[in-house]
Amino acid sequence: MPQLLNKLPNPAPDGKCYITCSTLPAVIGPETLNQRPYTTIRGHVYNQQVDLLLPDEICELVSQRLNEQLKPLQYHRIFMGLKDILETEFYNHYIRQGNILLLSDGRIDVDDVYCLYDGKLYLFLKKDTYEKAGLVGKQAPFGGKKKERWVIELNLREPHMVHGRKAFNRLVWSFTNVFKEQKAWLFCDLHQESLDLSVTTSEPAVKGITLPTVMKTVIPILTRPQTPIKLASFSHAIPNKNDSEYTTAIFYDWTTSLYEWLALVTINADRLNITDSIDPLLSRYEPPTDDTITSTPGNHQTQGKISKISWRGFIPAEYISKIFSIVQGVVLRDQWFSITAHGFQNAPISWKGRQHSAVGGGMGGENLYTILRFAGGSDPGAVGGEGDGDDIMGGMGDTGDAEGKEVGSKFIMWEVIGGRDEFS
Repeated sequence: MPQLLNKLPNPAPDGKCYITCSTLPAVIGPETLNQRPYTTIRGHVYNQQVDLLLPDEICELVSQRLNEQLKPLQYHRIFMGLKDILETEFYNHYIRQGNILLLSDGRIDVDDVYCLYDGKLYLFLKKDTYEKAGLVGKQAPFGGKKKERWVIELNLREPHMVHGRKAFNRLVWSFTNVFKEQKAWLFCDLHQESLDLSVTTSEPAVKGITLPTVMKTVIPILTRPQTPIKLASFSHAIPNKNDSEYTTAIFYDWTTSLYEWLALVTINADRLNITDSIDPLLSRYEPPTDDTITSTPGNHQTQGKISKISWRGFIPAEYISKIFSIVQGVVLRDQWFSITAHGFQNAPISWKGRQHSAVGGGMGGENLYTILRFAGGSDPGAVGGEGDGDDIMGGMGDTGDAEGKEVGSKFIMWEVIGGRDEFS
C-alpha cells in the first residue's frame, strides 16, 4: 500500500493539529475578542456541529443560563441561482445593508461551489467553468499542476458594486448566462432579531427569494449520563523554553492523549465505561494520567459523570463565540469544560477566510477545533494553575505575555487543519 500511495499523481498532504496552551483573560470584555481563543472561534467561519462537555453537577445551571441568555438560531435552506443574489431586494437588504452567511451544496474537489461571508462572494470553480465565466480569478492552491481548480473572489460591498455600473453589469451577465444552475444553499441572517417560536409558517420567506424555503432552528440538545465514566487527569507540568526536547515531547503526547479522551467522551465510547471488560488483546486503552502517576490497565480509580450539550445546523462563528462567553462566565474556576466546533468539509473557506480543500473524498479536509478550559488550581507549574508557563505547540504563534495582568484559568486549544488548507 505505501508503494501505491507514493505513485499517486497528487497525493494529499497529511492534516495538521496545532496545540496552544495559554491563559484566558480574567475579565470578559470587548478587548478579549482580539486574544486567543476568541480569534480562533471568530475566525472559523462555517460550522455544522458544536459540542459542549462539562461535569454533570453544573449541567443544569449552564443549560439554564444558555436558555436565558442565548436566543435560538434560525437559518434557511433555499434554492436559487447565483443571479438571484444580485436581485435588487435581496442584494440591498442582506448584502449592502445587512450581513449574511451563505454556503452552496457540492463537493469542493469536483463541483462548482460558492459561499458568501462578510460581503465577499467566493466562487470555487472547475477549469472549464472559469474559462466561460469572463471574470478575473486565480488558481486555487490545491488545483494541481493542470490548474484544475480556480477561485474568484468578489467584494460585493465595494462602492462600484451597484446596479448600473459596468463591473456590476458584468457580474449580472456572467451569473445569468454562465452560472445557470439552481443550487441548494444554506442561508443565515447574522442580524436576525429575536425569534417567536410560537408563530410557525409552512413556507417562511427570505426577502427577494420567490421559491419556497425551509426554515430550521438550532436548539441545544442536552445529554445526561446514566453511569460514571473513567476520567482523565488534567494535571501536567507545562514545559518552558529551557526544558529538553524530551520533556516537551512528553507534554505533547499527553495533550494528544487528552484530546483523544475528549473525543471518546463526545461519542460516549464504551472504552470509557468503568464496567468495560473488553479483552486486552483487542484494546488496552486507558485515559491519560499526569506525569507523576503510572496507570495500570483495569485499575483506573478516577471516575465521574460528564454531560453534553450539542448544537447541530448552520452555525456562524459569532454564535459560537456567544456560547463560549456565556459558559466561561457561568462555570466557576474550580470546574472545567470543553467546547468542540466542527466545520463543513466542503466549505470553500474555513480558517479566517483562507481557502479550504477536501481532496480525494475527504482526505485532508478536516477543519475543527477544541478548547478545554481547566479548573483553576494552586500548582503554578501545572496545567490549570496560575503560572506563566504559556507555550504554543506547533508553531501557531505566541499569545502574548500575561505578566503584570490579572489572568484567568489555563486552557488548551487543538486546531485540526487539512493538509492543503492555506492556513496550514
